[in-house]
Amino acid sequence: MKTQRTACMALIAMAGAQSLAADRDVQFINIHTQAQILTIMNTGGESVDLSGWRFCTHNTSQVRRYSSSSGLNGVLMAPGTSITVHMANDADAGDSTQFNASDLGTFAPFEIEAYGLGIYFTNAQGNTPFSDGNFIADHLQWSLDGIDNTTADERSDEAEAGGVWIDQTQWISTSLDTQFIELTDLTFAELHGPSDYNVLGPVCLADLNGDGVLNFFDVSAFLSAFGSMDLAADFTGDGMLNFFDVSAFLSAFGAGCP
Repeated sequence: MKTQRTACMALIAMAGAQSLAADRDVQFINIHTQAQILTIMNTGGESVDLSGWRFCTHNTSQVRRYSSSSGLNGVLMAPGTSITVHMANDADAGDSTQFNASDLGTFAPFEIEAYGLGIYFTNAQGNTPFSDGNFIADHLQWSLDGIDNTTADERSDEAEAGGVWIDQTQWISTSLDTQFIELTDLTFAELHGPSDYNVLGPVCLADLNGDGVLNFFDVSAFLSAFGSMDLAADFTGDGMLNFFDVSAFLSAFGAGCP
């Protein structure tokens, strides 16, 4: 009897661990800071039902802003799929993977200065215990120059205690011209910190050879790509190569690098 009970308890523990792993496979993959778009991906191998899941966000003046408990009801994320949250409320109404922040509930206004955000899954009763870090699927926090911000850190200690953020005092370092924050940990571990993210500034689209300057070599690279029907020359993003791509390249080249 004792052996059976022990085996049952082990199975229950394993099931709980597997459930947590699946929930924490849902991670923030990138943040487009200028467009104010959060991209969340199911990085695991099984589908995850986001019903009841909620966001908790903070900035330099507002803390503990919670999204609605019904905002993500019915959203089933298959393995490898993503959804986006548009903080500027400019989501494409015809795309079921795009969500306006205002339709999901309350969010702290998006800031590059300092921002903390987490996405929480529900407990067995279908509730979201925000004070318990064990129910945080993923957490992110950034600030200008990575300086510890004591206002936007309202759930940082829970994230640390729950094993999804390495240290509540550590922030992804941003600058006023930061345009992109992306996860670089391709193992998609549960625990992350600032070193797991790449921060990108303005992109110079016409710098095709990536040397940081615009010159003849970039023009040559464009002409070569265009001539070989390489979509690297598709500057309009419509999947075709034509006069409009030449015009778009010349416009980007003329604008120079930031």
